[in-house]
Amino acid sequence: MQNVKHDYRYIEIQLEDKIARISLNRPERHNALILEMIEELDQALDEISGRNDLLFMVFSGNGRSFCAGADLNWFYGSDENNQEENATRYKHLADLLLKLHQLPLITIACARGNVFGGGIGLMAACDFVLAEANTRFMFSEVKLGLLPATILPFVAKRLSVQNLRKWILTGSLFYATEAQQAGLVDALYEDDQLEKTLSEFMNSFDSGAPSAVKRAKNMINQVTSGSIDVNDTALTAVILAEALSSPDGQEGIQAFLEKRKPNYSLIPNPSPKEKGAGATNSENLNI
Repeated sequence: MQNVKHDYRYIEIQLEDKIARISLNRPERHNALILEMIEELDQALDEISGRNDLLFMVFSGNGRSFCAGADLNWFYGSDENNQEENATRYKHLADLLLKLHQLPLITIACARGNVFGGGIGLMAACDFVLAEANTRFMFSEVKLGLLPATILPFVAKRLSVQNLRKWILTGSLFYATEAQQAGLVDALYEDDQLEKTLSEFMNSFDSGAPSAVKRAKNMINQVTSGSIDVNDTALTAVILAEALSSPDGQEGIQAFLEKRKPNYSLIPNPSPKEKGAGATNSENLNI
């Protein structure tokens, strides 16, 4: 396992084979979000987004919790600013969530402990979520007279409208089993089984070409955001033709015809020709 070139104070990042591991590192505050941590995460995502040797980004938190939301000191400290200045501050988190959502790698959040407010947003912006069986979740914003404005577009991609109403409007606590049933969590693990569960989960991608997996993620994001719809027949035909003529597309077809296992390798990220290519671009006191 190797460290990347930058030294960070509030996060840790390590590279291991085809995996980038990013860990929030404010354990004494349950990894509550502050502006400096958000800026470090933004820089780290830029650092790994263009690396063709990576396929996965595993996102976790040091200590007892993944992320108990935004540190209210960050919000209190903005009292001296006007509304426009505050909106600029909070846009840092919204932009980070978008960058995480669009990251070319397959992103897997590993949740445990308390995952409140903004922590749920970070988790929901990832492609997949593994959660320790006793993880606790809460949209705590309304209890503080606030709204989950920056995280809601990402959470709404995972939860039904009725679950959004139930958990956001009440601010009630809910647990990992219920979160999994509702679609907020993809798989549960016991407290000493994270690495085993994570390894098995990542192994399920082994049969696909890494380049195809990355491009498929990009296209899923475009379709679900409305950037590509049923009328874009010429575009989808071009995207398929480009995939077929790519090195991994040629290898996959040839291997099938020869009845052998394909020999795939990591190749460059989705072509910019593809429309809308992804931009690489105390717990009670957090939201």
